[in-house]
Amino acid sequence: MLRRRSPVSRPGDNWPGGEAPRLCIFWNEIQAAARERKRDDLPLTYTGFSFISGWVLVMAELAVYIDFKSPYAYLAVEPTRRLAAEMQIEIDWYPFVLDIPSYLGSARLDKTGRVEQQSRSPEQWSGVKYAYYDCRRYANLRGLTIRGTEKIWDTNTAAIGMLWAKRQGPELLQAYIDNVYQPFWRRELDLEDIAVVERVLAGTGAATAGFASYARDEGKQENADLQAAAFDRGIFGVPTYVVGQDIYFGREHLPRIRWQLGGESGPSPDIANPVYSDDTLPTVSARRLDVGIDLASYESQASISAIKALAEDFGIDIHWYPITENIPLQTDAASDSSRSARHRFFRSQNYHRDLARYAPEQLLSAQDWSIHWSDDGERVDWAGAGRLGGPTFRLDSEVFVGRQHLPLIRALLQSRV
Repeated sequence: MLRRRSPVSRPGDNWPGGEAPRLCIFWNEIQAAARERKRDDLPLTYTGFSFISGWVLVMAELAVYIDFKSPYAYLAVEPTRRLAAEMQIEIDWYPFVLDIPSYLGSARLDKTGRVEQQSRSPEQWSGVKYAYYDCRRYANLRGLTIRGTEKIWDTNTAAIGMLWAKRQGPELLQAYIDNVYQPFWRRELDLEDIAVVERVLAGTGAATAGFASYARDEGKQENADLQAAAFDRGIFGVPTYVVGQDIYFGREHLPRIRWQLGGESGPSPDIANPVYSDDTLPTVSARRLDVGIDLASYESQASISAIKALAEDFGIDIHWYPITENIPLQTDAASDSSRSARHRFFRSQNYHRDLARYAPEQLLSAQDWSIHWSDDGERVDWAGAGRLGGPTFRLDSEVFVGRQHLPLIRALLQSRV
């Protein structure tokens, strides 16, 4: 695989100086070429090649799917770019438009923030609230703004704008991504408006002649084909990373992706949300860490050694509490072809795929781990955590769901010392 952008020559070509010129290969031409090779999983792999610079055909080692209405995808952009720079690889960026109502219900707020229309269960509301709470926590580390929204946005037009920008080169594409994400999450951008998206493109230096008609016709169809192909492949959320045939959902997998791209040398790392030395950390004063775990869960068991290391390294008291994880159930996608059923099926597949990657070889008992359940009589309030997932942490008043937060918890404790 190529690690840097380079020209591609055709068999039998004899170019002066031994180097092929840049090839101007358009999206539909790549699709046609791939179909000739009977690859029906487009546009995930493009037969191993990727349309990166707009006019250069290269081999991409990593594909990334993002949606502008996802704060988690927004938070993934910078660490993904850092990985690319570190590994000196090309990244192929794709838009993926989440169909949120199909799995999380829908809601609309009035100008005062009052819910005026909704179809969500209490559990779904709890999950949404925790997601914003969690994303703002990490956004604050980087000085980013994530404001709430009055509705679920349709990001198809912004996705089409991304495809248009992609044709004009990687630098312009990256500028477009920033120029959409940043003002959108400040609630200063109507990304459903073709004219607004066109102005964003123009602001990045993109040629915009013909964009409006493209967005209503050719681009609309290209985006629809892209969305259908990605979902059929099992992509259900963002950010999603594709390395060869391996699919990873969530930026917490970046350590393993780095390990995989680096040749899989040494033991594979666990999941971890990126935390950087230049992050601005809040001050904590806690001398204890509340931990909710489910010993019947591989997810919880995979975190125990790292939790115990926190106690040893920082002299903090660990208070253990038993919880029951909400584990995605395996569903039969063939019995129900609805979007929501297929989403549940893909999410379940993802859960079991991650178990195969990260789960310890066996489950141990509390006695084996020398875990003593807290008997202080305090009922831990996991409010804000959405549906419980193991492990769940509380440090001061901050609640964290999932072991991917352990690097941040460690950094917070380190800054306290």
